[in-house]
Amino acid sequence: MKRITPLLTLLTGAGMAAVLFAMSAQAAPRGADPKPAAAPGASAEASQAPASATPVPPGGQPPPAQPSEQRGSPGAPTSPPPAPGAERRKATGNWTGRLDGGATIAITARDGQAVAYVCDGRRLEIWLRGTATDGRLDLTGKKDAKLTGSFGDGRASGELVADGRRWAFTAKATTSPAPVLYRATAQQRRDGVDGGWILLPDGSQIGVVTRAGEPVPAPPLDPAFGTTIVDGATVRAEPVATDPDAGA
Repeated sequence: MKRITPLLTLLTGAGMAAVLFAMSAQAAPRGADPKPAAAPGASAEASQAPASATPVPPGGQPPPAQPSEQRGSPGAPTSPPPAPGAERRKATGNWTGRLDGGATIAITARDGQAVAYVCDGRRLEIWLRGTATDGRLDLTGKKDAKLTGSFGDGRASGELVADGRRWAFTAKATTSPAPVLYRATAQQRRDGVDGGWILLPDGSQIGVVTRAGEPVPAPPLDPAFGTTIVDGATVRAEPVATDPDAGA
């Protein structure tokens, strides 16, 4: 009877151990992650990464920037529009005056296109054509003749270069819209007679007529009819503003 008692005690302890093991097994979480926990430093770095960073593809090159990242919104202008009032100021008007050598000059401009005529009333005459814009005169003629200058406030002034000589000139704007410069018509020029007339504000005229290559003082022109008589023949002339070939 004494030998049975220790055996019962041993069996009772083994049974209690088995019950405790079963209870602990049921209390353990079944979905636990078998991987080891990340190190504290790695967790902190991951929390500091910017949320907007673009992932880099396996090739190692970032994707190209979108249009909004390159130059603003698609279709946005790359240069500002031209400033208002950039159109050139084209002159319309007449000027008459003199060169420092004594010859007379007349300039007539229409919508920025200008014609100038210089003559001494005897033999010298020079025709030029070009532009009168933005307060500047820029005209050229035969044999490299060139007239440059400026205009404004009722005056025009500048320099004429022709035949290797230079002359300064000054001229005043006319107050009347009447033409100040006439030239023989294109048909007359084809017939071998050329001529130019400057009608000055005081009513006087000065000009040169060339016939058969010989220049002579021009007889007075009747502006009402645009005619004069040269060696018994009628010569017709018209304002240079109506002749697109005047000054050529």
